[in-house]
Amino acid sequence: MASNGWDGDRTLAEAEQDAREGQGENCACGSSKFVLEAYLEVDGGRLVPEPVEVEALTCPECGREYEPVLLGDGRIQRGKFLGYFEQDEA
Repeated sequence: MASNGWDGDRTLAEAEQDAREGQGENCACGSSKFVLEAYLEVDGGRLVPEPVEVEALTCPECGREYEPVLLGDGRIQRGKFLGYFEQDEA
């Protein structure tokens, strides 16, 4: 489970370097779309854009899950590969 102060295997400096080089914004499959699993704060009926806590960044195209890395400028980039999304069967 990742949060704003979470210290994972990948440092913020590494993620920011990848952002400058254009890496980390796409999935390994090439898709640029992700689904972010996060907890958000609502203040006075309005959504606060900064996540309180982030869980996973999932590619809807191939199901790969990554550690989400919050960059200082409000962007989110993919971090360490965590595995594949497994949808619960009801």
